[in-house]
Amino acid sequence: MTPDVARDLLILSTGFSGLLAGASADRYVVQVPAWRQLDVMIWAEHSRHADLGNGRFWYPVLAFMATALSIAATVGLRQQPSRADAVVRTVYLGALFELVGLSLTLLAAPNLLRLRKPRDLDITERSFRLFHRWGLARAVFQISAFPIFLWALYLLVRAS
Repeated sequence: MTPDVARDLLILSTGFSGLLAGASADRYVVQVPAWRQLDVMIWAEHSRHADLGNGRFWYPVLAFMATALSIAATVGLRQQPSRADAVVRTVYLGALFELVGLSLTLLAAPNLLRLRKPRDLDITERSFRLFHRWGLARAVFQISAFPIFLWALYLLVRAS
């Protein structure tokens, strides 16, 4: 892989990481605090139309692209003979954070998928609580990955 391709993969990875971080920050800084003030059944109805509607395509594309591109950037930068080790280590860390964030989806998603059909209040409250418990952990990793990739870009530019 050429240095230009590795650099471009890092730029794309940073872009997708930023989109994913923004979506995660919006959810946990703006949306979830508001949902906590409303009836949980309204959240479930909203989630059926949003997260299980267009969100079922948008969020996985963001998460899988951010993770795949970060891994590809790691591989590409690792192959460069003139690479700066600080850049590679930083991209490894960002890729790890993206991978952990994506993995935590395995714990969060079943709680949202449980809402496909209207449920009773107890199941919906439990789904809300567990989805956002794992979702917040996921968001922390996804949001943290973005500044790590920005730092990697800075290091890459500085090293060239």
